[in-house]
Amino acid sequence: MAERAAPEIVVAEDGTRLAVHELGDPGGAPVLMVHGFSSSTRRNWIDAGWDRALVAAGLRGVALDLRGHGDSERPGPGGYDVSRFLSDVDVVLAATGLVRPGYLGYSMGSRLGWRHAALHPDAFSALALGGLPAGAPFRGLDGDLARRALAGEAEPTGAAAFVVRLATALPENDPAALVALASEVSRTPFAPADHAPTAPTLLMTGDRDVHAPDTASLVDALPQGRFAPIPGRNHIDAVTSRPYKEQALAFLAEHAARAGT
Repeated sequence: MAERAAPEIVVAEDGTRLAVHELGDPGGAPVLMVHGFSSSTRRNWIDAGWDRALVAAGLRGVALDLRGHGDSERPGPGGYDVSRFLSDVDVVLAATGLVRPGYLGYSMGSRLGWRHAALHPDAFSALALGGLPAGAPFRGLDGDLARRALAGEAEPTGAAAFVVRLATALPENDPAALVALASEVSRTPFAPADHAPTAPTLLMTGDRDVHAPDTASLVDALPQGRFAPIPGRNHIDAVTSRPYKEQALAFLAEHAARAGT
């Protein structure tokens, strides 16, 4: 297998260095891809086989490592407010020259796509959002408890236990950065029914996903939305599902073609 090219580095408005990876068909219609919390482009998309699926669908993937994740920089305190993530999307779109690409998100990446598209209705031709809970998984997070748990000084409970478990799940993760991220993101409630995307949106979640069991309820907030389950999958292994890849990418390819006519 040929060695993968190093990611492009895009500098965010606050100076944070963001890694952007190229996947799929270089000549295809573009899709901005954003992974979930405590994951990365490598873990969420490349290792799960989305590169080949993008080629088969004739799509070019432009995949962002969220700040605090993957090959992107870990900023200090105050660097993980939701407004920073929204700005990062704008900066990446401008730096890569993408005009009305599709958007493919998973979990935290889906929440970011929902928020951004609600604020900027013309930014994306369509959205395929996987593993999106109707609520906010970081709600009620005690950041101090999570930080003490990382130091071995406390036993985490509730949201802190959930965040610590994910933050320490992968050897390449920076647990302290991920706890700081979750703490800052939790300060901005996710209220999807109040502000929803108007672009065509496909929601998909594993039918065994206990972290996002209520995704289908979000369809009611979407003027152009539908839901499809990912059979036999949970929140972790849904990204490897062939039906998920095929349906999500076919949906994005269809709307990319319409946007180009």
